[in-house]
Amino acid sequence: MAKVLPTAEYTGPLPCSLGSPSANTTGGPPIPPCEDLRGKVALVTGASTGIGFGAAKRLAAAGMKVVGTSRNPSQYTNNCTYEVPGDRCKPAGWELWPMEQSSYDSIDNLVRRINQTYGRVDLLFLNAGRGYGSSTYFPNAQGRVCNEIGQMELVMQTNFWGNVRLLLAVLPLMPKQGYGRILATSSVTAFVSLPGGMPYAASKVSMAKLAEDWLWEHYDRPTNIQYTTLYPGNVRTNVIRNSIPGCRDQQVTGPELAVYENAAYNASLNAFATATQGQSQ
Repeated sequence: MAKVLPTAEYTGPLPCSLGSPSANTTGGPPIPPCEDLRGKVALVTGASTGIGFGAAKRLAAAGMKVVGTSRNPSQYTNNCTYEVPGDRCKPAGWELWPMEQSSYDSIDNLVRRINQTYGRVDLLFLNAGRGYGSSTYFPNAQGRVCNEIGQMELVMQTNFWGNVRLLLAVLPLMPKQGYGRILATSSVTAFVSLPGGMPYAASKVSMAKLAEDWLWEHYDRPTNIQYTTLYPGNVRTNVIRNSIPGCRDQQVTGPELAVYENAAYNASLNAFATATQGQSQ
């Protein structure tokens, strides 16, 4: 029987211990030690809000030198923790550098700067991306079919090809021996698409295939770099509100935005329910 998993926030301690294994207060096996991240360099894209902001914050707390990226880092100057919608919180203990994910020149400039500053990247989190807010085939709430190919291409350029460019540029900076980690954000929409979200879903399927290709190419080539893909469902971020519109002169707002957000939430829950049902069989 399908079981819908509740939305949850993870704000507690890491599920590992700093240093040697520690006793489990619940009576289970000892808690394994965390990887020692102190002094290592992390690059987290899309770090001004949402998943990227949370990841950068936790990695910095673990002792990493963290560089996050944002299209407009100068806007994030407030002392806050994103408890209020619309907050623009500045990083604490880590840096936020400019990068436009859809621009190869911007990506190359960032990699050049991080090489000059740190000379290496130990952990790369490919997290930046944009949503998409228009039906592919039918009129929207204003009776207009809004499906410009250029806007769809911009979603794929931002969410997939920008990540490919960054990954290939950063790999030479990752240690040849020892520690290396790649994380990439896909989405449950790689499995369950949303109404009006075809370009976004296609970009997230592509991110999943990027990881599969890595695994196949390294099947018989030992490497110390580990690649992990995340498939988050409903997460409290601004990805929908900052979606790329299907037509350049129109943005999803008001009642239409509320309908789209609700559809995204329900599809996320359905994806979790389907996954749970499959695991129980």
